Amino acid sequence: MTLARRNGAATLRDVADVAGVSPSTASRVLNGSDAAVSEELALRVLAVADALGYVRNQAARALRGRRSGVVLLVTDPRTASAAAMAAGMEEAGRERGVTVSITAVGSGAEAHLEALRVLRGLRPLALVVTSASFAGTDSDQVLAELELIRGEGAKIVFVGEHDYDYPSIRFDDVAIGRLVAEHVATLGRERPAVLTAVNHPAVESRTRGFVEGLAAHGRDPESITLQHTDVSRAGGRAATEALVGDGAHPDVIFAGNDVLAIGALHALRAAGLRVPRDVALCGVDDIPIARDVTPPLTTVSLPFVDAGRAALALALDRAATSDVHLPGSLVVRDSTAQRSPATATATASV
Repeated sequence: MTLARRNGAATLRDVADVAGVSPSTASRVLNGSDAAVSEELALRVLAVADALGYVRNQAARALRGRRSGVVLLVTDPRTASAAAMAAGMEEAGRERGVTVSITAVGSGAEAHLEALRVLRGLRPLALVVTSASFAGTDSDQVLAELELIRGEGAKIVFVGEHDYDYPSIRFDDVAIGRLVAEHVATLGRERPAVLTAVNHPAVESRTRGFVEGLAAHGRDPESITLQHTDVSRAGGRAATEALVGDGAHPDVIFAGNDVLAIGALHALRAAGLRVPRDVALCGVDDIPIARDVTPPLTTVSLPFVDAGRAALALALDRAATSDVHLPGSLVVRDSTAQRSPATATATASV
């Protein structure tokens, strides 16, 4: 809808219209009255008021010291991993009577900084941050804003690999890379390549584990081709096109996650290469589409729903400071079959 603005500023009615409430309800929230207004509704009104620039300090005052729930901060809530994590948090939140909301911030330090400033004004009980959403945003201002949020009483929890001073729900990404390497070492392939990324802690750690794992089987690390790209399907496709563009090609590709692997699968098919006969392919995450592509994708399954539940529990435990480690499991499908097609599926834990 088009917002009506008077004198260039958002009005109470603008806030009410966008939030989908009556002006009287918006007024009660923004003036600090808790009467007959649920916490979830109050959060929505306050978020809209802040987004529209409606007297931001009024919105902060309206909370009157009350803390408002747990917020999950992600790059894109439409990804399978983010959606599963959010589902786990929401399930656990319902069980414990805690409101859980999700905020998408996109990429870049400025977007993160603005999102954190809004969230700081809403005074959450806790903030759960996916480390992937912070990849490449390691600015002093962003970290300082996180510290302000923590200093004002909210607990900060990360999910995934990071180098910050906050407790985390972690997957052992180095071990995940080694697990894939153990499988690849059984395939009899001679020309391995990795689709990896810069400023993506999880993918970088998986790459390191994969290289170390193959080295333990006698592979010279210098013989493993590392192709850096953006962590996206388009990035996986472009990186794979670069790998096969000169006529030579790897005979096995480890993609840092399933999205990269699916991009690679399209590029290999377009180049006339057959998976797995010409090139074996594997990823990480076990997103739903991984089992539906042709051939089905070998991957490492990560328990994202469990991670969401664990993140909420850690966020609500004020005394807990230790990381929680969750295992993954290798799922072998047709994309890494031996030279002749295979249909068996096997699993092994990290």
